[in-house]
Amino acid sequence: MKLALVVLFAVGISVSVAVQPAFGNTRYIAQTAGVFSGGTACKGQRTITPATFNGIHNSPGDVNYICGTITGLAGSQLLTPKGNGSSGNPVIIRFDTGAILQAPYFAPGPNGGCGGAICLYGLRNYTVDGQRTGTIQNTANGTGLQYDKQTEAIEGYNCDGCTVESLTISNMYVHSSPSDKSADASAQRCISISGSDWLIQNNVMHDSGWCLFQNFKNGDGNVVIKRNTIYHVDHGWMLASQVAGGNSGPFTFRNNTVYGYANWDTGKADVYHHDGIHCFTSQTNGTPAHIRLLAIYDNLFKGPVGQNVTAHIFLEGGSGAGATPCSDTSSEVLLYNNVFLGDQVIYNGLVSLNTGDYTPGNGGGVFNNTFVSTNSGNGGVCFGAGGASMTFENNVLSGCDQLMSIGNHIRIAANYNQYGNSHSNAWNCDRTFIPESQFSWWRRCVKGEAKSAYHSSLKVNSTGMPQSGSPLVNAGTNLSSLCAGNRASLCFDLAGRPRPTTGAWTVGAYATSGSPPRAPSDLKSRIH
Repeated sequence: MKLALVVLFAVGISVSVAVQPAFGNTRYIAQTAGVFSGGTACKGQRTITPATFNGIHNSPGDVNYICGTITGLAGSQLLTPKGNGSSGNPVIIRFDTGAILQAPYFAPGPNGGCGGAICLYGLRNYTVDGQRTGTIQNTANGTGLQYDKQTEAIEGYNCDGCTVESLTISNMYVHSSPSDKSADASAQRCISISGSDWLIQNNVMHDSGWCLFQNFKNGDGNVVIKRNTIYHVDHGWMLASQVAGGNSGPFTFRNNTVYGYANWDTGKADVYHHDGIHCFTSQTNGTPAHIRLLAIYDNLFKGPVGQNVTAHIFLEGGSGAGATPCSDTSSEVLLYNNVFLGDQVIYNGLVSLNTGDYTPGNGGGVFNNTFVSTNSGNGGVCFGAGGASMTFENNVLSGCDQLMSIGNHIRIAANYNQYGNSHSNAWNCDRTFIPESQFSWWRRCVKGEAKSAYHSSLKVNSTGMPQSGSPLVNAGTNLSSLCAGNRASLCFDLAGRPRPTTGAWTVGAYATSGSPPRAPSDLKSRIH
């Protein structure tokens, strides 16, 4: 017994030591070397230049402060750190109060290689921390400005264990006129990433082409994008690869606000098709990648969506040569607690899902989402899907010309959904158009929807929230049994209010009763 106790104690000590953060070197980086006179952490500290920093080898636990405003030349690349952190002891690049990295435009990193204001290419365990006051910005790239160049703020290809948080990334390309058709939106980016164990959180990113550009490789996984505000972009998050098959993921997009694609409109020319999330596989002769899980939940997508929008979420489908499907039919896709708002016609749908497996048994499904078009005329399509197995429950669809459109031979288990305020043909089932007065036809076509209903008005406001007397209240099924893992937040609504553990749920992303919003469960404190 005594020997056992000694061994257990020794193991405990070993584990404790392993997780303690290392204390590394602290450096201060400014435009010029010398004693810095401003800022908070930087005040009174002796600084080095970016060029000097780029020649230093970082070690786990090192903290490197950016002090004041550092301005680069047009097409420059400012920080190219060397050396790696370790798990639990990253190398930190931290923006002091109000610190800025800027240039007329930063160098691009053409699908790998160093570019951007900060290059993390090929590194391990780095954290870029803006402390909510730091900024990376271009100053002269955009419509009518001095430059029209490919660019990016942070290059993160082949970076594992990397984090970008609490940072403002602005004006990678400011598109402000429909006549501007020359910009390469796909190469004007906020952050380019590949690798595993990525965290992008609490950032504000605006005025960019394809803002988050993730080109994943086989085996990349544990990528989390959460609590960001993304606007005035052509694409919010591009998720793509050149992987045929393989095994990647999970990829998670949650608690984000994405809006305002309209500034990238080019009218009838339709040069840029806007998406909040766009997923596809390219150059694989139509053979898609396998994604273990693509989880999209607790997000708000809204307008102005613009004239040239494809969808808030567009997961490509198809097969054979020339097709670029997002993923194979066994890839698990999960959508819940999202609000999708549209103020102009979206013909492909507020959401268009064309591949993947959306069934609870495999971790997927489409639950408690709200789809609302506020366009006073033809509202396009609320939700479109094809080529997928899908469980579709507790969803709100309102205001669209077609509330729901499903492709040929889709296997859908739909129930407890509330439809309303359609303009003409409310449903499209296997290319059969069904008017709003014939809900029973829709039920027969999908062989379900026994507990669903159509109403002339769902009594929701412009944000999709149910109002007094709304038929959404207590019209849903209780899905508490699904609330585990990536679906744990399903037992709370978009505002953080708990849904009842027993009894009926309110349909859609918002519950109408419950205690005050829950506190975030992943807050961290920091000692300076």
